[in-house]
Amino acid sequence: MLERLNSIARRLLPLRMLFLGLAMFAFLILIVSLFTEEGGQQGLYATPALILFLWALSVFVFILNFASIPQRHAGESGMIRRGLQRLQRAWYWLVGLFFLSTTLVLLTVTTRLVIIWLRDFF
Repeated sequence: MLERLNSIARRLLPLRMLFLGLAMFAFLILIVSLFTEEGGQQGLYATPALILFLWALSVFVFILNFASIPQRHAGESGMIRRGLQRLQRAWYWLVGLFFLSTTLVLLTVTTRLVIIWLRDFF
């Protein structure tokens, strides 16, 4: 699993600044829309901006975390070094599982927000 996440993150690595820029742009739109929207327009721009912000930030953090992972242990290294490498990889496994679970939660939240947004404005 770590190698798969690492290969995806390495492919997306050149786009990390794009995702950071999207997250900052969406956050700016979200803040502006919270102060300027009124009446029946409340949430027209805030909801899509929130969704874009969450996804762009999530992809950016994914790229940062999994662009480089600890290598598998080498057979000739010492017992303590192998143990430390296993501990580092175990930590990345936990982070990977946490990230996958938060992605599923984010997918559920996105689906519900889009349904509510479509119902309210279209």
